[in-house]
Amino acid sequence: MPRYLPIDNIPALLSNLKRSGSASTQYQLDKWQLENCKITDQPLQGAAVLSYRWRSRASNENIQDFKRWLSDCGSVGYGIQNLNDGARPVDWSLADGNSLQIEVAAWLLWLYTNKKADYAWVDQMCVPQDADEETKMGHIKDSPAIYTAGNVYLMLAPVVDDATGTIMSKRDAEAIVQQYNSEMNFSRGPSFLSRSAIKALLVNHSYMRRVWTIQEAVAAKGLSVWPIKGEGEVNSYQPLSVMDWPEFNAWNGHPALDALYLKFADPALNGYYEGKYTNLLRVLREHPSDGIAYLAVISKDLMWITMDRNGLVNDIKKASGGAAKAFVVLNNHQIQSARSFLPEDRVLALVPLIDYNGWKQATQGVQARHLVQASVAWAYSLLESQSSWRWSVRIYNSPSSEARGLDLLEPRRNLKDSKAMHGATPNYSVEIPGTGGTLHLTAPPSHPDNVINSFLKSSWGSLFSSGSSRDMKVELSVVAPHPGQPKYWGEGPWKSIRDAIGTDEVFRLSVQWGLESWRNPNLGLDPEGAAVVVVSGGGLQNPAMIILGIPRNQSVPTTGQVMMVVDVNKSALSSLLSNLRNIGRQTLTTPIRAVSKGFVTPSE
Repeated sequence: MPRYLPIDNIPALLSNLKRSGSASTQYQLDKWQLENCKITDQPLQGAAVLSYRWRSRASNENIQDFKRWLSDCGSVGYGIQNLNDGARPVDWSLADGNSLQIEVAAWLLWLYTNKKADYAWVDQMCVPQDADEETKMGHIKDSPAIYTAGNVYLMLAPVVDDATGTIMSKRDAEAIVQQYNSEMNFSRGPSFLSRSAIKALLVNHSYMRRVWTIQEAVAAKGLSVWPIKGEGEVNSYQPLSVMDWPEFNAWNGHPALDALYLKFADPALNGYYEGKYTNLLRVLREHPSDGIAYLAVISKDLMWITMDRNGLVNDIKKASGGAAKAFVVLNNHQIQSARSFLPEDRVLALVPLIDYNGWKQATQGVQARHLVQASVAWAYSLLESQSSWRWSVRIYNSPSSEARGLDLLEPRRNLKDSKAMHGATPNYSVEIPGTGGTLHLTAPPSHPDNVINSFLKSSWGSLFSSGSSRDMKVELSVVAPHPGQPKYWGEGPWKSIRDAIGTDEVFRLSVQWGLESWRNPNLGLDPEGAAVVVVSGGGLQNPAMIILGIPRNQSVPTTGQVMMVVDVNKSALSSLLSNLRNIGRQTLTTPIRAVSKGFVTPSE
């Protein structure tokens, strides 16, 4: 049952939160919400519904600095909302003195003073964070309907430096960027490039990386960007006065970027991807030799991540029918690489967009831990009901999940061990014969985790039984250039595989970006090569291309870890095999053993 904040009560609610102190998060608790929210049987039409990224409020954020920041944004080309009093006066200082992030508190006051709606929905104030997992999943299942019924506000936040606890100002951004003037001569000089860098240091664009915001943008019938102004499209606040293609192309082509992307454990880069700029700001102020690369990343992202996100939103909206939407969702790189508080959110935020009511009905009564893989199985069944697609990612295993067993090749997204139902058998291994052999797969044995066993024996794991098996022909087994390497695409060898399948750039983005994290040297795998095994038959509708990470420095790999399995339309099999032979570094005539550590105790 959805919960909503009465907007007429906003000043009183914020005043009470202020008295509770800046450390209190009581508004996230069930007790507070039952006392202060309107509880409804159905989502309210016309409510103000917030789509945003959660963050912790910094120590010195205040409404005056927020208004100054907004004015700075307007001075560099962004359209901005008016934060003056509207139809009824309001005390803007009520935004201070509580733990709500400043932009959320300001938005609630803006709704109140301008009488924009009768009710508002903010997830952290309307979904009890102290509830058990089953209760939370109930609220999650309601969220698409809430966004469809309401007027959705897409919120962009300021960049905050947690080291000082303050919101970035235009003056701060200019001081950082000016240090790099001599390094911006590669394209029209600093007067041209610095303007996008300054804008990128003012507005926190991590919203565009958060996976739940995709669901919210797709579900929304009407969309307003706030407090940066925009209407109707996710990237509508990005007019050419903010950034244009020559600026993007200059930053995106900077030669220092390639080396930066290999810093898998870099705190500044990873913090930036999560929307935390503090380490990035420190690096930029210290001006190391590769500091310009960090500036290039955030500057090119000013356009790239908004265009990328908007492209996915529109692709989902334009896809006709469940099978077409399932293809878009299951094969967009965001389901593997989008940023989310919990890895499994990538599935739970995206799969319902295929057919919300169909998904809700299909997963009715499914346990919370089962929901991720049950959702993938449902989506893949829709996809396989239609035969016009050229390829699809059947299995994706994240390097952070130890569940990498092939089992019976059931479709899955193993992003976190505790939500991995397939491939979880401890110390699993299966021998994959060389070219021309037969791959024999069997159902996994009983698993020590009863939750996994209950899933495998349910309708979602219907192939599970002691006698279930698949026997598939190994059409080809080769060591090929690593498909997670950007340099092997473009005009490189994997472009020929893309062309052999008869597809487009979506294939590259899904495969290459999905496998990029597998190049992390800490995994001990070869970052330049991977085993690729094509199998057919055994009840599969189409051939499958199994891509395995192989140990570093093995001339002939004897073991591998399953990173991804891609189904390829059977009409493209001959062309696929021919091109794999052409790019292969060696054909494997001896077996390679697919190994998986698996897991016993789910890791939370």
